[in-house]
Amino acid sequence: MSIEELLEVLGNQTRLRILRSLAVGPKYLLELARELNLSEPAILKHLNILERYGLISSFKRNSSIGPPRKYYYLKTGFSIDLGFTDGVFDISIRSLEESICGEVEGMKGELENIKRIEDCREAIERISILSELVDRDLTRLRMVEASLLALKREIYRYLDELLRILCDTYIERRLAERIILSRGKEMDLLLDELREIFNLTDTEFRLILDKLRAKIPCLDRFIS
Repeated sequence: MSIEELLEVLGNQTRLRILRSLAVGPKYLLELARELNLSEPAILKHLNILERYGLISSFKRNSSIGPPRKYYYLKTGFSIDLGFTDGVFDISIRSLEESICGEVEGMKGELENIKRIEDCREAIERISILSELVDRDLTRLRMVEASLLALKREIYRYLDELLRILCDTYIERRLAERIILSRGKEMDLLLDELREIFNLTDTEFRLILDKLRAKIPCLDRFIS
């Protein structure tokens, strides 16, 4: 699923309420309808959309008071990273199935140790402590991410001030800005993209780049 499709699916309040409910555990249609105070047909419509896009799945379970019930549950897990401020607009989806990074290996090892504990009461106590540690680190990392985005915004704003001093035209300023802030990206592709955006001929584009490199020598590190 593309980022655009995911945002469209999640952009509905009822579907978000359904996902939030299923995050607690599997539920059947009537159970969801009662919990969300909506009709079964209305809930089913959104369940079908969520299932079609692979966010949820279903299974049948026998019931002691009637025919088997169809339960819905979360099929996948992921996190959405969204950075939105001056100089930054980035949306990415990160699968929870990716390999464990080094900083989390210790906690993962603790979970494996807990799984080997035979005393259920002791295991529950240990798992609650581990869960609290994970929540604490998630909060810390989100605060770090927000702080870094705020710093990136200040970097962008000050860079814009400096480029206004050095560059004669809007196109020069925007070209220099994109080149400097796009480190790590394929530069040839970026330059082709910028040339098309500003509707410049190869000669015009090359002249502007040469002018910028004369004014800002560090651009030589990015442009071959």
